[in-house]
Amino acid sequence: MRRFHGIPVMLVAAGLFSAALPARAQASDLDELKAQVQKLGAEVKELKDQQKPAAAQPGAPAPAWNTLVVGNASLTFYGDIDIYANHMTSSSGKTINALEDGSFLRSRWGFRGIKDYGDGYKAKFCAEGGINALNGQGADMAGGQATTLASGATSVTPTVYGGRIFDRQFWAGMATPIGEFRIGRQNTTIFFNGGLIDFGERTLGSPINYFGVPSRVDADVAYFSPRMAGFLVELHYAIPGASATSTSYNSQRVYQYALDYQKGDFDAGYMAIVGDPMPGAQYQTAVVYDNLYARYDYGHGRVWAAFVHSNNNGTSGVFANGGSPLSNVGVNASGTLNTGTNAAVNEYFNILQLSADYRITKKLRVGAIWGQIHDTSSLKKNNTGWDAGFYYQWLKDTLIYGLFDVVNNSANAGFRQAGSAALPTNFAAASDVNGKKITGVQLGFVQRF
Repeated sequence: MRRFHGIPVMLVAAGLFSAALPARAQASDLDELKAQVQKLGAEVKELKDQQKPAAAQPGAPAPAWNTLVVGNASLTFYGDIDIYANHMTSSSGKTINALEDGSFLRSRWGFRGIKDYGDGYKAKFCAEGGINALNGQGADMAGGQATTLASGATSVTPTVYGGRIFDRQFWAGMATPIGEFRIGRQNTTIFFNGGLIDFGERTLGSPINYFGVPSRVDADVAYFSPRMAGFLVELHYAIPGASATSTSYNSQRVYQYALDYQKGDFDAGYMAIVGDPMPGAQYQTAVVYDNLYARYDYGHGRVWAAFVHSNNNGTSGVFANGGSPLSNVGVNASGTLNTGTNAAVNEYFNILQLSADYRITKKLRVGAIWGQIHDTSSLKKNNTGWDAGFYYQWLKDTLIYGLFDVVNNSANAGFRQAGSAALPTNFAAASDVNGKKITGVQLGFVQRF
């Protein structure tokens, strides 16, 4: 660290020296000496200013309690806890009463870092992990496939995709004057923009949500353009063979692209995901997820309209629906994405969803969602769902919510409620789901930090 103790002495000596000069000294010599003293004083001021902490600069806001600021760099620790009481009833007569995690904003923790280099350049990173707030367990703990041996004992083979510390996001990037570039495990554009879909930000009660949304992808290279004339472009490409869970061949390519337009209170756009199949696999059909949307703020609230066309749904164990040929979390048990072995890729669904809310006060809003899932195949796994509820911003970081939702399956369909996270406690028997109507009432809170 540079010291300044000798500098005042130098300034005093320079002043005495200038006073002692003979009258016959050249004026030019005096001017040069004065210029050097002024230059030295300016350098001292600059060095002292550089030593001041960023928060002490005049007019600069103090950093939040969870943010460390050093010079032009900052590190933020963040997260939330989302817990709710859930009462669900199936038309089979079965009932569930449970505490659940992750209706609106799945419980999580993470770090965000930014370093500003000036001239529009900023280095960024994000590391985020999901947690189950009911027991403290990581959202993506190492799991296993249980096998009963001849002796009656149970053998567990660990799955290839469990045990991530930062299972939700882990990426680094650079913001530049021409846009932002990122690489790593990232949220998909469709998952990140849930607020453009319905009043619940595409979480519990939303038919588009319980159909299934591809949420994040490994080894993803992304570009986000600046917004120009109201338009913003987003492009992603997941590099094949770069998945941490690949066990054979190459992990499949996943493309994403999006175009969003904003003007005043109106927002509309298109988002898409395409997942290529395993080369040489039985079904050489890409998994697609196309999403059109529009949102308008009418002053006292907002209205939404959304349409989805996708083949990313199929059977899941004993249930007629709930499976995802393109893994919704970026990995699946075989270590790849679209394996090309799931016949469900030939079954396409169209989803129409409408939503609106009304702001009663600045803190309280109420709203509703209605949606219909139409199976275009001969299987006719159709579904109609709706949801109504409220969100109350009680404190700055505390949200309280209440919901009433209905999932109405046709005879061949088997959809279940799903929130920001899968329900830890849900109906597990086919007789309670397939062809059944499921109603739910939830009351919960989100505490951010």
